[in-house]
Amino acid sequence: MSTPESTRERNEPRTALVTGAAGGIGAAVARRLSADGVRVILADLRADRLAPLLAEPPVAENAGEFAALEVDLTDRAALPGFVDRAWDVWSGLDILVNAAGLYPSAPLLEMRDDQWDQVMDVNLSAVFSLSRAFARRLVDAGTGGHIVNISSGASSRARRGAAHYCTSKAGLDMLTKAFALELAEHSIHVNAVSPGFIEVDSDINPLGEAYVRSIRGGQPWPRAGAPTDIAGAVSFLCGPDSGWMTGASLSVDGGAGTGNAALPLS
Repeated sequence: MSTPESTRERNEPRTALVTGAAGGIGAAVARRLSADGVRVILADLRADRLAPLLAEPPVAENAGEFAALEVDLTDRAALPGFVDRAWDVWSGLDILVNAAGLYPSAPLLEMRDDQWDQVMDVNLSAVFSLSRAFARRLVDAGTGGHIVNISSGASSRARRGAAHYCTSKAGLDMLTKAFALELAEHSIHVNAVSPGFIEVDSDINPLGEAYVRSIRGGQPWPRAGAPTDIAGAVSFLCGPDSGWMTGASLSVDGGAGTGNAALPLS
């Protein structure tokens, strides 16, 4: 039986929309997809933060082009229109990577409602709104596609000062499954990548040295993760070798999910 994904005739490259593209993981995902020949629409809150990525030389001989759009993920009412704008850049979309995320720290008893709401808005509600709008366009066009959500190992392991973040990522894992269940009949793959500790330079989500040492100390693999590790997993989930995968979450965490390597033998 033919599917929209297998019967669609397209001579042009595939097109991806990547949110949080100015961040370490988002930028690495954009570069990797470009190297795969995918045209990439870079999306972030501030367009000026995307300028360095736009100015980079092509990552491969047949690399996909970059374009950039500004988006405020907390403005949910504007997100369907944003997806339409992204669709119009190259007359279609094939891939949505929800890589934007906030990771602030606030002790539970001191956490304000607005701090909770902001994390939920960006990490969960915006993913729902963008993915729904993206899926609607694919269904209307009669084409399949891919949604990849960047989750976290924190979705299953609580952390002090991160009740909002951990809860948002746990919700994102279930959202991934719910979308996968309902969109499979439309040949739309919906999967997640669950990173462990990834070393990135960030002025939005800064981490203290003591926190980093603690995380690294409990991780079995002898190096920290890099954004390119996550980008490779995203590339796989958007490629032909994952054609029978949907509703899955790939743990890319250096073995952190297996247990705490820092505990003594006795």
